[in-house]
Amino acid sequence: MTSRRCTATCLNGTPCRAWAVHGTDPPRCSAHRGASGAMEAPVGNEKALKHGGRAEVEVTEDCSIDVVIERLYQRQVQLDAYITERWESGVSVGELAHVLRLHGQNASRLGRLLRDRRALSGEAADGISGAVAQALDELSSELGTQL
Repeated sequence: MTSRRCTATCLNGTPCRAWAVHGTDPPRCSAHRGASGAMEAPVGNEKALKHGGRAEVEVTEDCSIDVVIERLYQRQVQLDAYITERWESGVSVGELAHVLRLHGQNASRLGRLLRDRRALSGEAADGISGAVAQALDELSSELGTQL
């Protein structure tokens, strides 16, 4: 039996130097899709339903940034209500740590989406150009010259 090298070319243009997975034709390493088995749960595996290995993803027709922001905001409100309810019932911070972490991650994503929506709409550029124009006007009046 002879060991063979992967025949793929790397992104930088050099030949791959990894060993090929046995039985692949053309010889490929696992990184170049020569993996010996499927990377997800086998067909018929009931655990796949629980863990999402073969889960069906439902894509809604309207997937605009506004819809995504609205859905994420609703989740944030639900998380906030859950945390408040649990906190008032006397649960410790340690017991809420996972939910609090999720709340923070959700808030961060929501903030990024709102920033991205503003940038896409052009509002961000308008705000900056308005601030620059105001600064130039103030400097013009202080210096007594037109800038």
